[in-house]
Amino acid sequence: MKKLILLLLIISGIANAQVEQNNKPKISSIGLGTVSTFPNAAEITISFRHVKPTLREAVNDNQKTADEVLRIIKVFVKDTLDVKTSLIATNKSMVWDNKLKREVFAGFESTQRIIFTLKDLKKMQDFTEDLLKTKFNKIELISYFHTKAEAFIKQAEELAILDAIETTKRLSAKSGVKSGRIIYIETNKSPNDKSNRAETYEFETYGKGMGGRGVSSSGELIKYNVEVKVYTEIVE
Repeated sequence: MKKLILLLLIISGIANAQVEQNNKPKISSIGLGTVSTFPNAAEITISFRHVKPTLREAVNDNQKTADEVLRIIKVFVKDTLDVKTSLIATNKSMVWDNKLKREVFAGFESTQRIIFTLKDLKKMQDFTEDLLKTKFNKIELISYFHTKAEAFIKQAEELAILDAIETTKRLSAKSGVKSGRIIYIETNKSPNDKSNRAETYEFETYGKGMGGRGVSSSGELIKYNVEVKVYTEIVE
């Protein structure tokens, strides 16, 4: 019971201190920091789709294509843990018949996905050239990123803090008040944030040609933007 009372007193003391800090006159400023870089890696999603008269044929064709693609991927990816293969999904394939004005059975469909990370974008063109020799359906998604994103976000945070401090000094000087110590700081992003990705692409194969927007070996410029709020007390 004594320990519980002591804990409640400590919590109450902290809460009162926070309220007191919040009630103090202060300057609130926002700092912005940006670090830009081109990606050096990409997460690639490849999909397969085979339609055949029998389910066995569809699954066999799918498995054959997946094996061929996996052999190619292993040439460009050293760590097999970066390669993830989904289970094969099967279904009936239906197509619209203009004469009958209804959907008709076209065959059995077999689909699958392989997702892997290419950590050397210089090999992107060589990879896609080898990939086109197989009967894959399409590259469903290419998501470009940088493996050192955490360090770039930290740099952007530091720039944002410096920007907020400079703003605080300028505001206090212009308003004729004296700023004291920083009370607390808020940031809108964690270094572990994985959301910063360059624009993604998709292309389908038509025979041996490519449709869609094609594949870029470098990706678009990635901007790591961080916003920081700095609260500084006003010294009276």
